[in-house]
Amino acid sequence: MEAVMHIRQIWGEVRLPLLCFEVKQGHCAPVYQNPAADELCPKGTSLLECLSPEEASELLAQAAAFSNKEDPLFCHIRRDVYSAVFFRWEEYCVCILHDVSSYYRNIRSQLDDAVMASQAKTNFLSEMSHDIRTPMNAIIGMTDIALMEKDTPPRIREHLNKIKTASDHMMSIINEVLDMSRIESGRILLQPEEVEIADLLHEILIVARPQADAKNLHFQLEIGRIDHERIIADALRFKQICLNLLSNAIKFTPDGGSVTLFMEITKTGSDTALMSLYVKDNGIGMSREFLSRVFMPFEREQSLTISKIQGSGLGTAIAKNLVELMGGRISVESEAGKGSCFSLEIPFKTADSHFDTYRSALCSRRILLLDSSESQAKTITEMAENIGLTVDWARLPQQAVFYINEADLSDFSYFAFLTVEKQEDADLISFLPEIRRRMGSDFPILLLADSDWTQTEYLFTRAGVDAFIPLPLFRSRLYAGLYSFTEQGRSEHEIEAAGIPHHFEGRRILLVEDNELNREIAQALLGMTGMIIETAADGQEALNMFQDNPPYYYDLIFMDIQMPVMNGLDATRALRSLPRADAAEIPIIAMTANAFVEDVRRSLDAGMNAHVPKPLDMDLVFSCLERFLGGDPL
Repeated sequence: MEAVMHIRQIWGEVRLPLLCFEVKQGHCAPVYQNPAADELCPKGTSLLECLSPEEASELLAQAAAFSNKEDPLFCHIRRDVYSAVFFRWEEYCVCILHDVSSYYRNIRSQLDDAVMASQAKTNFLSEMSHDIRTPMNAIIGMTDIALMEKDTPPRIREHLNKIKTASDHMMSIINEVLDMSRIESGRILLQPEEVEIADLLHEILIVARPQADAKNLHFQLEIGRIDHERIIADALRFKQICLNLLSNAIKFTPDGGSVTLFMEITKTGSDTALMSLYVKDNGIGMSREFLSRVFMPFEREQSLTISKIQGSGLGTAIAKNLVELMGGRISVESEAGKGSCFSLEIPFKTADSHFDTYRSALCSRRILLLDSSESQAKTITEMAENIGLTVDWARLPQQAVFYINEADLSDFSYFAFLTVEKQEDADLISFLPEIRRRMGSDFPILLLADSDWTQTEYLFTRAGVDAFIPLPLFRSRLYAGLYSFTEQGRSEHEIEAAGIPHHFEGRRILLVEDNELNREIAQALLGMTGMIIETAADGQEALNMFQDNPPYYYDLIFMDIQMPVMNGLDATRALRSLPRADAAEIPIIAMTANAFVEDVRRSLDAGMNAHVPKPLDMDLVFSCLERFLGGDPL
């Protein structure tokens, strides 16, 4: 009692609400609250009883520790908000409550405004995503249709493949803008898949090399140790990282300079590997002051040197966020006037290669290699022998002719002839027709080159070359190139060239799409599988068609989302609620330009089975068809 009287004498006149706690051996108990605190509480209750259980528990915990946490403790009493401040007094802990209601409501209002602004931005980006993806779907879709034509000339096919690659890159740029808000909010998700390193590099170089050539830059690709060529990664995001760094290097390097991309992959476990990569240039570099801000969004060094160079300042910020999302790290070294070097390390899971398929088809075959470089010939030979091939190496054309003569006199024949484009003291354009004449029209002749195939295709094709394998050489590319001329490889190529990769004859689907051009593209691509396609222009029409036909008339429905009269989500809900068995069972796949994560969630919540974004990835479309229609027709 004397202790309470002592506390009251000291703290009773304080005008702010106050509580005093006795703390012994970590146990905390309230012993006094002043009249100002009493005024906040109903008669006969303590201030602790006026708080929520969570706030009361946290207040006791901080009092027991005699400390204030970094995050302030806000106590809600009636309609007011108080901030709790703790300090030690003698053997007690005193807690004073400051009325911060006005400040709290102001901040809360600003937060609500910010949330509304963020939602408005998200809605805007979603609309922009839909409006941009719709015409992109037409570009990519028409390209896919052209690529599926049987009689497309090789040169035109090469151009179409480049259009497709460039279109994919354009979509990645669009996604870069649309996804920045996702990165900032931490809502971006990776989509890992099995990918070939050679394919990733090829797609990166298709975009980066022309940019470097346009500025007369020396672009160099260096490959270190490669323990695994097939990894599990988000290919789109990985290419986005590399192209952001390469675009910056090219952009900030004056004409005549150099840009280098280095990569190596080292094994770290039975199914894991570490990729080390750097992008180096001898461009204008960065000041020491700017280096600390280089990974911040929208940051650009302001100087006369770069004032005319355009950019959003997002490239390095996005690269850093994506690298860290993948579990890696990124760093930069730079000096003004001398250039920059961005280095990164990313861990990946490894995937099984297709080498067993290649080995079974190529083992025990014999090939002839023409290469004036001993070190390069040794590398190619080791790769070939690793899969069971026998290699005869000719340094000069005369030696190659000697080996061919020996084969004619001996009991063996060559499966294929490999030659490197750059040969010392050899005119391949004149020599290769002789090989073609000697070995026959069906004998495979393959060219290994680091130049753009489209620039030399006409000359080398006329000289007798059947296929091109890009350098630097990866085992997967070498094996795949040779495999394509085996019986198995030729058979697979004939199926692909037929333009009908999947067969669903007798299956009937309902395609619901309001955009006439998109409907035409989807009909053309899906029609190649042999399925029967019926169409509807909006959700209400689709619902009526489903109801007007007998149960199990349709095997599957592709449903757009944004449509007039009735959108795809409402149509799906209405269809699922129909009193017939097939309404609950029929697969409904969203085929839409609404491609954000929340769009996918809304589609699934409405009752759809899968989500395919536009522009259409036909591999994903066919994968869905195989998944839901893989069995016999109903």
